[in-house]
Amino acid sequence: MKRIGLLILITLSISLNTIAQNPIIKHIYTADPTARVYDGKLYIYPSHDVPWNPEWEKLGAEKESNGHVMTDYHAFSTEDLVNFTDLGVIVAQENVPWGNKLGYGMWAPCIASKGGKYYYYFPNKPADKSGFRQIGLATAEKPEGPFTIEPNYIEGLKGIDPNAFIDDDGQAYMYWGGGKGNSLKVVKLSDDMKSIVGETVVIENLPQEYKEGPFVFKRKGMYYLTFPHNLDTQNSTEEIGYAISKHPLGPFEYKGTIMDRFEDCWTNHQSIVEYKDQWYMFYHHNDISKAGNLRSVSVDSLFFEEDGSIRKVIPTLRGVGITSAKDTIQIDRYSEIHNAEVDFVKRVGIPEWKITNTKKESWVQYNTVSFDDKPKNVQLKVKSKAKGGRIELRENVPNGKLIATVEVGNTNEDWINVDTKLNYRPKGIMNLVCVFKEVDEMELDWVLFSR
Repeated sequence: MKRIGLLILITLSISLNTIAQNPIIKHIYTADPTARVYDGKLYIYPSHDVPWNPEWEKLGAEKESNGHVMTDYHAFSTEDLVNFTDLGVIVAQENVPWGNKLGYGMWAPCIASKGGKYYYYFPNKPADKSGFRQIGLATAEKPEGPFTIEPNYIEGLKGIDPNAFIDDDGQAYMYWGGGKGNSLKVVKLSDDMKSIVGETVVIENLPQEYKEGPFVFKRKGMYYLTFPHNLDTQNSTEEIGYAISKHPLGPFEYKGTIMDRFEDCWTNHQSIVEYKDQWYMFYHHNDISKAGNLRSVSVDSLFFEEDGSIRKVIPTLRGVGITSAKDTIQIDRYSEIHNAEVDFVKRVGIPEWKITNTKKESWVQYNTVSFDDKPKNVQLKVKSKAKGGRIELRENVPNGKLIATVEVGNTNEDWINVDTKLNYRPKGIMNLVCVFKEVDEMELDWVLFSR
């Protein structure tokens, strides 16, 4: 029984590609993403949520009241923000020399690169019970590892949510912490990135309720400190705010909210990165599980105003990146929707969604599709009741140029694939809009163009 329990802790290294529609990682639960750009690729280093297994209690594990259960860390990479590759487990709790092997508390990590080496910081429950969490370090020669875990945690960094930031002059700083009041902290790191130097600075002048997850980046000489926080005690979900400073140690001036609270997910955790001349914000939500402790990473574009302030990021299902018309277009990961809803086709394994509860003149819009192969045909996966109906595919807007009309008969509430020829061969990048005409509770899963 003990051997079986330990095996459950290990997630095998796999190489899966997923399409950049939110959430971007669907085969496992992930949260707290740190995004970095190394050697022309964008890497994501999230935490890994798993359901609690009652068998672990027989091994002596204690379930935390907050409900979070985290056993290891994966890394992911992409070159196009459309295909994300799972690089497998890079650090696991059973391999941490100083950690509680049954702690299940590997919360939000981060990574930094200096001098051609990669430094991966992570919180974990210490075996010596010296604190709620201690922060440890693993190092590697490549961003995907393999990582070697340091034998001891870093003295002076007791707490959660590490965020290492390296300034233009090479000086490294560590931001971390969580709690009410002045709970976020910053300190200089040593040249070898393995210890702290000097006095810890408590970051003041931020909202005084619960805060966590600091993430710092620099743009045009200004330091941006972003963090999730809860402004009141009645609503425990978190919004993401930010503050700015002219120095990495502060003082920081609080500027406001860059992502509003989710009503149904009590945490959020962000990182912000520039990749190929566009800024992006990575965060998490419970899109798949609908449970606050089983979360999934998402990404949306982020923009700055002329004065350097951050425009509020509106979470989308569409996500980012250009989708090729040659790929299956999951239209339920919409950019806009009117008079229709999204529900699960299946929720186990890698989940699938569908457009449902459609009515006459319902429509759903999926932005930024590249018609670079001049397709001739289109196929839709649909389901309908007695009367069926038709779906019009249009360019850019609901009354845009008609690409095709797809007639759907009675499918007896079974999923079928319906093919039709296009009115013309579209070319270039455009938005795709599906408009439901004369429908009888029709459902739509995906759209696929072909030659």
